[in-house]
Amino acid sequence: MHGRVTARDLAERIGVATSTISRAFDQHSRISGELRQRILAMADEVGYRPNAIARSLNQRRSGIVALVMGDMANPFYPEALEEFSLQFRQVGRQLLLFVVPRGGDADELMPQLLQYQVDAIVVTAARLSSRMSELCLRQGVPVVFMNRRVEDPTVWSVCCDNERMGAAVARYLVAQKRRACAFVSGDPSISTTADRLRGFEHGLVAHGQRLAACVQGGYTYEGARAAAAELFGAGKPAVDAVFCANDLMALGVLGYLRTNTSLRVPQDVAVIGFDDIRAAAFPEHGLTTVRQPVSEMVDCVIRLLDEGRPSGTVAEALREVPGQLVLRSSA
Repeated sequence: MHGRVTARDLAERIGVATSTISRAFDQHSRISGELRQRILAMADEVGYRPNAIARSLNQRRSGIVALVMGDMANPFYPEALEEFSLQFRQVGRQLLLFVVPRGGDADELMPQLLQYQVDAIVVTAARLSSRMSELCLRQGVPVVFMNRRVEDPTVWSVCCDNERMGAAVARYLVAQKRRACAFVSGDPSISTTADRLRGFEHGLVAHGQRLAACVQGGYTYEGARAAAAELFGAGKPAVDAVFCANDLMALGVLGYLRTNTSLRVPQDVAVIGFDDIRAAAFPEHGLTTVRQPVSEMVDCVIRLLDEGRPSGTVAEALREVPGQLVLRSSA
């Protein structure tokens, strides 16, 4: 065949309907395995490739999911992006990535984003106003927040059980005979920070202790080093354990302790993070942390995209996935 091969050309060559050609390239369509393989083999032979844009117009679905992501300097989010890409490809969907600055607002992206006729929007590490959420829903585009809990019953939220895991960290440190536990916080207005801190404080109180200090680290390595300087500066009350709201800050605290003090980890100070990024397991870090179940969280997001708009309360629109305390050498 000369020129661009069309679905009609391929259908005539094999002796099937054009619609059968389309179904062969859709892994969710009902078609016999033998016929699918015959069509795919012939497509390779003649150089046919389906036109995804034309197919989406026919089906009134683009097969594209927009992912709005911020804080890409935090290794947790590029790792999550990889998991999103792999799992969406497995279900025959494609990602369209929009990046906002750390702590940024996704509202200004929405008019441009919706022009791409996306089937759904996933938001992580970014804010989206209720007004924009409502605009998306009016256009039939469901919205799911990942790693955020939002007080809006019209959108789904998927996150780790942050409060319960904060309490689990407290229980572990108390069992290790730690008596002065501090928390290095991210943005206190973000649900993940607030939930982890609340659980940590409640866990300490349940065992007869109170939080020794809470300092702001801004979710960054540099901010955590500054927080550690505040905690361990000359004349400061002794702190023997530090729980950080993410791993990146925990690595900053570890770096400060090892380069600016004579304190030993974990003998003098225990350090615990949250996320379980790949670097946490490096031997030079050996970071004890809470593992966020990223694969399970992404799987939950994908399933919710097919359920449309939540129809109940805020609590019913929330999906919490169990985390896991991973013990290494830092605590």
